[in-house]
Amino acid sequence: MNQETAEKILKETERGYDLIAGKFSETRKHFWRGLEFIADYAREGDKVLDFGCGNGRLLELFSNKNIDYLGVDVSEKLVAAAQEKYGNEKRKFQKISGSENLEFADNYFNTIYSIAVFHHFPSQKYREDMARELYRTTNGGGHVVTTVWNLWQKRYIKNILRNWKNKIFGKSSLDWSDCYISFSDNGKSKIQRFHHAFTKRELKKLFQKVGFRIEKCETINGRNILLIGKK
Repeated sequence: MNQETAEKILKETERGYDLIAGKFSETRKHFWRGLEFIADYAREGDKVLDFGCGNGRLLELFSNKNIDYLGVDVSEKLVAAAQEKYGNEKRKFQKISGSENLEFADNYFNTIYSIAVFHHFPSQKYREDMARELYRTTNGGGHVVTTVWNLWQKRYIKNILRNWKNKIFGKSSLDWSDCYISFSDNGKSKIQRFHHAFTKRELKKLFQKVGFRIEKCETINGRNILLIGKK
């Protein structure tokens, strides 16, 4: 995928999540079951980054743990919703741009969570750049906890096959394992969200390449691929 297409998709993603922020938050009030154990990777007093925080629901996992939490997201409206519901002096939220550089010091966070984010990133280069930024800002001995959707299942295969067909006929500027999946707020707003269909091998290779030592990479409940990396 060329840079122009990737930049266009990043802008579409930001605008799209602002459009559907209300409905998106309503359908994601609670964190996914089966992944609660990832809270164990953050200890008392840790500096924690929630990279792609959405409406902040990851904080449900830390209700009984004192952490210094920062949630960041490209959607201004989702950040505002998260701040209104969860924000306090120890729990802060910030809108960021879609650029490759995070405005945090090297080795700043003890743990970085990136839940259902990387599958929205277009192009191999952009994914590597962002994974490298997570490595840079993770403290030595710290962890990155990442999930992506497992799109290689019946309900999504048709979307991937549609892109394959379009590529064969020269009608798609996406890469082979990319697709669009629609989301509607049941009102006037319906968007096509970009997704990259990761395999476990690809996700593991991505985070290994930027320096993380992989402790775990597995499919959870058939729906999510979970990776735990250590710096």
